[in-house]
Amino acid sequence: MLIFFKRFNFVLLIIIVSLTLGLINFKNSIPDEPLNLKSSDAVIVLTGDRGKRIEKGYELIFKTNFDKMFISGVGGSKTVLQKILGLDENKVDCCIEFGYKAENTYQNAVEVRLWSLENNINSIILVTTDLHMQRSLFLFQQITNLDIQPYPVAYKDTVIPLEKLFSEYIKYLISRIVFIKKYED
Repeated sequence: MLIFFKRFNFVLLIIIVSLTLGLINFKNSIPDEPLNLKSSDAVIVLTGDRGKRIEKGYELIFKTNFDKMFISGVGGSKTVLQKILGLDENKVDCCIEFGYKAENTYQNAVEVRLWSLENNINSIILVTTDLHMQRSLFLFQQITNLDIQPYPVAYKDTVIPLEKLFSEYIKYLISRIVFIKKYED
């Protein structure tokens, strides 16, 4: 019985060390905001972060030649977003489309895939928070056939709370495990 507990403790230690090293690597791999963006067919924004992501996406289409934006995972109406964020009505009417079906990152990728197929989109700039970018980028690469340029927006806090970092890391690991399992069968 004592040997079992020693082995169990050793395995538990290996798991904890692996998770800790993986978490450190995940933290160190959080991307910075890009400096140069190449031409793209559309800007894709994943909702969240109290509109900060949408504002960044809007700046991209307003200040550059990227003239098409799709906002995935919209929970409210287009009019409410326009008023809250102060978006130009003409710019919204000509250049911004809204997706209302996605409730998580996986569904965002599926929603964007369908939208991109309908609109003949081949390359995108993906806008989400830096903390969320690794998982988003991974899922988008698995689900869509798009050329993706990440555009991370700084997380709202300068110091990311450990529980938020750990939560996003676990979601990232689960996403990777789900897709490994899916493609092994």
